[in-house]
Amino acid sequence: MSLNILIEPCTVPAGTEVARPPAETSAVSVNYSLAKVVAILTVTAGHWFTGTILWIPVTFGLMVFAFSSGYFTSAHYGPRVDRQRFWRKKLERLGLRYWILLGFIAALVALKGGTVAHWHSLVHLFGLSGVLNWANVSSASGMGAGLWFFTLLLLFYLTYPYLAQAVASKRAAVMVVAGGFVLAVLLEEQVKVGHELWLTTFGFVAGVAWGAHRPRLPAGWMLALTMLLWGLLLALNVLGIKYMNTVLIASGGLAVAIWLTVAELPRLRVLKGVAILDKYLLEIFLVHTYLFVHPTGVSGMDFAISLVLIMAVSVLLSVLADKVSARMFRERAGER
Repeated sequence: MSLNILIEPCTVPAGTEVARPPAETSAVSVNYSLAKVVAILTVTAGHWFTGTILWIPVTFGLMVFAFSSGYFTSAHYGPRVDRQRFWRKKLERLGLRYWILLGFIAALVALKGGTVAHWHSLVHLFGLSGVLNWANVSSASGMGAGLWFFTLLLLFYLTYPYLAQAVASKRAAVMVVAGGFVLAVLLEEQVKVGHELWLTTFGFVAGVAWGAHRPRLPAGWMLALTMLLWGLLLALNVLGIKYMNTVLIASGGLAVAIWLTVAELPRLRVLKGVAILDKYLLEIFLVHTYLFVHPTGVSGMDFAISLVLIMAVSVLLSVLADKVSARMFRERAGER
C-alpha cells in the first residue's frame, strides 16, 4: 500500500460512486513515486540538520505529498462518492497500518525510558495528535513526534467527499484553488503551529481540484515556471529579503506539483529502484525521528547510519502491516 493515495479498487452500485482511474495517471504515479521518495528523504534530512535552509525544500515535499493524495483520490473517485464506504475503507487501511506503527513507537519510547502511560497517549492512539499540536499543547507522551501528519490525512479523507463536490465545475475549482492559496498564505503568516500545516493543507485542496479536471499544461512551461519561482526565492533569501518567502514557497510548491502531472521523467533503472521506496513512505514519515542514532559522533555518518536503520525498520513494519491486513480482510470477506 502506497502513501500516494492509499486507494483501492472497489465495486459499488450503479450511480453511487464513479471510480474512474484514467490511463494517464499511471505515468503520473511513477513521477510522484520518485518525487515523494526524494521529498521524504528531504524531510528526514531537515529533521536531522535542524536550523538550516532545508526547511524550504521540506515544505515543498509536504506540499507534494498532500497534492498527490488529493490528485489521485480525485482522479480515481470523482465527485460522487459513497461517503460511508469511502470513509470505512480509508479507516480500515490507514487505521491498521497506523496502529502497528504506533505500537512500535510506543515500545521504542518505553525501552528508551520515555513516557507512555499518559492520557496524551490516548490522543495519539486515536490518530488525533495534530489536535495537540494545533492547540499549542506539548505532548507529555513520548509518542507525539511527527504524528500530526496522520491527523491531517484523516481530515483530508473526512472532507474529500464535500471538497470534490465543491470543485466539480472548472470555474468553482479555480475559485477554490485561488481562495485556498490566499487563505493558506495568510494563515501561514498569522497562525503559527510549528510546522507547515496551512501550505500542506492547501496542497491537498489544489490536488483535489487538479485531479477533478486534469488540465494538460505544457511540461516545459511548468518546469520553467518552477525554476523561476525557486530561483527567485533563492536569490531573495541570499539578499536577505524574506517577506516574500511564504508566497514564493506556496507558488513554487504548487508549480512543481503541477509539473509532475505533465512531466515525462526518464525511466532509468536506478530511478525505478528509488521509486520502489514509495511503498514505505507512511512508515518512514512517522517513525524516522524516533530512529535517529549517534554512534560515531560524526553528524554526516550518523545521519547515513540512521537512514539505513529507518529504511530497514520501515520495510519490516510495512511487511507486517500487509500480512496482518491481508489476513484480517480475507477473514472478513469470508464471513460475509
